[in-house]
Amino acid sequence: MRAGPAALLAVCAILPAAAAEIEKLEVTRTEARFGMTLSARLDVPLEDSYRVLGNFDELPRINDAVEEVRLLDGAPAGAQRLYTRVRVCVWLFCRHLDQVQDMWPIAGDDARGYNAAVLPERSNLRFGNARWRLRDCDGVTCLRFDAQLEPDFWVPPVIGPWAIERAMRREAIATAEGIERRALATSVAADTAP
Repeated sequence: MRAGPAALLAVCAILPAAAAEIEKLEVTRTEARFGMTLSARLDVPLEDSYRVLGNFDELPRINDAVEEVRLLDGAPAGAQRLYTRVRVCVWLFCRHLDQVQDMWPIAGDDARGYNAAVLPERSNLRFGNARWRLRDCDGVTCLRFDAQLEPDFWVPPVIGPWAIERAMRREAIATAEGIERRALATSVAADTAP
């Protein structure tokens, strides 16, 4: 007999709140290009974090700013092509980031993750790349995320850069916490299944 939805909700209610430990979060800007570095510790094992991150259908549950995710054809060998639509708001200013990106899994002796490259001709970004690195840190996951992006839309000159930096910080924290939360939830669900 499998645990029903009510049982899973009850278990999730008693789980500790996911609160990834953010060790470093830096957002930079050089002209129109924004960069971000995030280092965090997730209180879940590496395998659980990697499984959640690699299940692209989970992205809207990891971060509710992700409104749509679709796998697309045409990726280069060894990669997956992914379309995402992300709604980012700061105050009353909201914008959709529509991205098509090729995602390459990486696996080394001590790290797993993904490299991503945005296809500008199919996105509203002039440039974008990201590197997700997950590694084991004594039974928990150390996450490092590095990204650069350059919007291909008008950014209000005075408040725009500040708003983008603020949104990038918020979404980075939400994503780290979301990976941890989903990894905890899927681990508990697997443990309660007969």
